[in-house]
Amino acid sequence: MPETIAEIIADVDAMVARLEAYRKELEARPVAHSYIEAVSTDEEDPENGFRLPNRPTLLRHAPRPPASGTAFPILGSGLAEPETLSAPPLFSPQPDWLAHVLTVTGPEAVLGRFRAEAAGTGRLLWGPDVTAPEDLSRIFPVQGARTAALINEIVQSQKLLVAREAGSGSVPFDLNALCPMPLDVLSLGPGSPATQAWLWQHWGTSRPLQQVESIDGHSKEDTTHWSVSFWSADWTPWAALQTIATHWPDLIFSVRPLYDV
Repeated sequence: MPETIAEIIADVDAMVARLEAYRKELEARPVAHSYIEAVSTDEEDPENGFRLPNRPTLLRHAPRPPASGTAFPILGSGLAEPETLSAPPLFSPQPDWLAHVLTVTGPEAVLGRFRAEAAGTGRLLWGPDVTAPEDLSRIFPVQGARTAALINEIVQSQKLLVAREAGSGSVPFDLNALCPMPLDVLSLGPGSPATQAWLWQHWGTSRPLQQVESIDGHSKEDTTHWSVSFWSADWTPWAALQTIATHWPDLIFSVRPLYDV
């Protein structure tokens, strides 16, 4: 995108402030007098040839959606028991991407540990975990020395690939790092109804977050606040954020959806 999330947020807030100031200016202006044709009645003087118009009541502008400029606190609670979805999960081939800003506040040491654990690849590695020899052993029906050597070669190659991917595509806030998808669900692939149901129930969004960036909005000396921007598919990832807040009770989480962007 041509602008960063921080720049978009600043532009939206500045535009809203200018529009609000212009609205107040218009509301305060007097209405110019103008002549209008009079319609005579029995109670009026027939020589009365003009009237001053009554100033109509100016309607206030429609309020913006509350989520457009409001940061919502995320309160942790006891993890709920899994529930059966009453409707099919939302999983559109072309989702709507919504911009968000997440702010985390807390003690410096705890926040530092959280930031370290929150970083990840930002992607889901679909299929069986080929870095685990026991998972691969179930795939090969014939066991023997050659099979063991092949499994070991695949495992080492995949570990190097995962390490290289993590180093080149690391993001500061990864839902799968903090609320990981089980391997048995990953092995089903993204098109499985069970996978889609898990994402919707446990993350509250149908895909991994996109364009995740740290926001340099706090001073370098302030190590008790951290903000990150991201785009999520179709909805705010409320379910994942509540689970994360539950696992980190010493931190305060708030999220600001930007529906105007």
